[in-house]
Amino acid sequence: MKILHETEKLKLEFEYELAHLIEKSSGRILFKDNFYGDPNCGIIDSENKWAIIGGIHLTLWTPSETKKYRNESFERIHSLRIKDKETVEILTDPWSEKSSVWELNVNNSKLIKTKDFTDYINKEYTESIKW
Repeated sequence: MKILHETEKLKLEFEYELAHLIEKSSGRILFKDNFYGDPNCGIIDSENKWAIIGGIHLTLWTPSETKKYRNESFERIHSLRIKDKETVEILTDPWSEKSSVWELNVNNSKLIKTKDFTDYINKEYTESIKW
């Protein structure tokens, strides 16, 4: 298993195309998600109120629901970062012509595109993306 992110209470991990969110104290699996290809990134809220995993699609987990996001203009999630307590920023494949930055409000599950991201189109692959 490869760990994408963890807190004192939760661990987000995957093996091949299957991701799990695990409660560390009990070993209980809180959710599973299948990906086409491995997931690229994951993040857990510092208060363990939500978790997000990204790859070909994006999945938001909260204790009350799990929601998947995927459409033609929003796929191949590359990176995630926390903007504030309610908002996560999402970068789609930086080398794609559809590359863009999105924001997900974790309280109301609303996803909005904030801008196109063309900085890396037609450039060589690099591990470090500045966005």
